[in-house]
Amino acid sequence: MKQTGLIPGVAFSVAMIFGLSSVLMAQQPGTDYQQNQQVGEQQQNGIQGQTGGGIDQYEHMLIREPVAPSFLPLAEDHQSYLNHLLDHWEKTSSQVKRLTCDYQRWDYNPSICNWRDPTDNRLASYRVAYGTIQYGDPDKADSRSTAIWDFAGTEEDLGQKAKYEKNTDEQASERWMCDGKAIYEFDFGNKRLYEIEIPPEMQGNALAQSPLPFLFGAKRLDMEDRFWMRIATPNGVENEYWLEVWPKRKEDAVNYHHVEIIIAAEDFLPKSIHIYNRDYDAKQNPVSHFFAFTNRKVNGQLTGIKDFFGIFIRPQTPIGWERTPLNRMQGPNGVSADANLNPRVGAQVPETGASATQGRQ
Repeated sequence: MKQTGLIPGVAFSVAMIFGLSSVLMAQQPGTDYQQNQQVGEQQQNGIQGQTGGGIDQYEHMLIREPVAPSFLPLAEDHQSYLNHLLDHWEKTSSQVKRLTCDYQRWDYNPSICNWRDPTDNRLASYRVAYGTIQYGDPDKADSRSTAIWDFAGTEEDLGQKAKYEKNTDEQASERWMCDGKAIYEFDFGNKRLYEIEIPPEMQGNALAQSPLPFLFGAKRLDMEDRFWMRIATPNGVENEYWLEVWPKRKEDAVNYHHVEIIIAAEDFLPKSIHIYNRDYDAKQNPVSHFFAFTNRKVNGQLTGIKDFFGIFIRPQTPIGWERTPLNRMQGPNGVSADANLNPRVGAQVPETGASATQGRQ
């Protein structure tokens, strides 16, 4: 099974991780971007339940108000420990001025790939992506893929190990960028460079206000305002802090059901993030995206500072491509002056590192 380009929904999940919200683009009525996403959905034979990809105001209205998870309220000692973790995470995040790392992403959707390992019944990912992230404070980020592998198994392969084939089609490439004033998406499949302006009032804080602010400047008060949280580190796991995050706001719940974050003790930065689709159900709709971040280098560990910040310059339109400006992204209150506005208790904790090492869930 060979895929080209980003599947609707995967594009948004990639964007969320890096603070680049393609759903804000898709919300602009009448744009070619929205039409392309809708066509992509039709080509996937009505795949349901993926995050993003043409979410409009009517679909947003169908999303129910978030309900507090059943594990609440937390015990007093649990809440105290969570507060301490969030305080330390905020302090560590505030010290990150430059960061580079590699990422690996596993995409799961049984509508695309429903192959399961007979030894443990884990769902195989339909795509595995490799890439790099570079971040500069404030609001500068660049993410690009370096390799894409697609599931290539057949019915005859049942009982065997999952098989993957490298996707050499340039259309499968992925790249996102933010220069602090605008967000850029490189649509390799349609040879278009989408540009969405960040309002002046959001500049310097856009990444922290993104749907998933966990990589860039996590602040305790903001996290507590937006999410229900609990510690979920399995017994016996050392040098890691597992955190479950559930959205309180409808505008976050429209993007994901919940998120699991593993923070590494060595640098107190996320080493992995597992995003569960907004309609996630372990049996009926196990759609999710798992990111692992490796080779993390922060601040003084970097070399070539001048060359590093030279990456975050407004990109030129590639030859043969079309540049497509889009309306401003929305602010924290969901309104932009230029926007087109129209009328674990109960959660299973995976085995340590299973998703990262096996590429299955």
